[in-house]
Amino acid sequence: MPGEVTQSTEVVAAQQAVAAAPQEALSWVKGGELPPELVTGHKSIDAEHRMLLSCITSLRKVCIDYANIHDCGNCDQARRGFCENELVAMLGDLFAFILDHFKTEEEIMRHSLFQIIDRDVCEAHMEDHAAISGKVLEIVASLDPMNTVSRIRDLDILLSRWIVHHIGLHDVLLARWVEREGAAPGQANKLPVW
Repeated sequence: MPGEVTQSTEVVAAQQAVAAAPQEALSWVKGGELPPELVTGHKSIDAEHRMLLSCITSLRKVCIDYANIHDCGNCDQARRGFCENELVAMLGDLFAFILDHFKTEEEIMRHSLFQIIDRDVCEAHMEDHAAISGKVLEIVASLDPMNTVSRIRDLDILLSRWIVHHIGLHDVLLARWVEREGAAPGQANKLPVW
């Protein structure tokens, strides 16, 4: 179909790898760089996506052993307070960041022909934004000093899957569309700058 943007086989493979084995598939998180198949080519958006990687790295340092500790019952009160304060601060910053990041992407969709050409893809992209925001709010609503480590794991999974699934499925397609349309005569100045 004319104007249709399709996923690369590399992006599909990355998504399948995360679904099958999240820890192995996300080994690149430690390096702080997105795998090539998840780089959109837009410097500011890719920089924001690298900020997400940094957030995951920081999140994983909050708890002394977030992967193996069941709950916070064996930690002393000072440690529980520290972990909870760090997580609350991170969630506040993260929520502000994602609202701004999603607003920018949705603005690009509205100002480009992508929303007209493939409305279903754009609506799915915006629905995914709402789902991610909703999950962050669920994590905030379920904060409990005795279960901070569980919320850390929940947020780690959400951010990791966001990077692979959302970026790979939605953001890469949007970036390809904008790049293609930006290269068309007279279109470059009509699209918001990332």
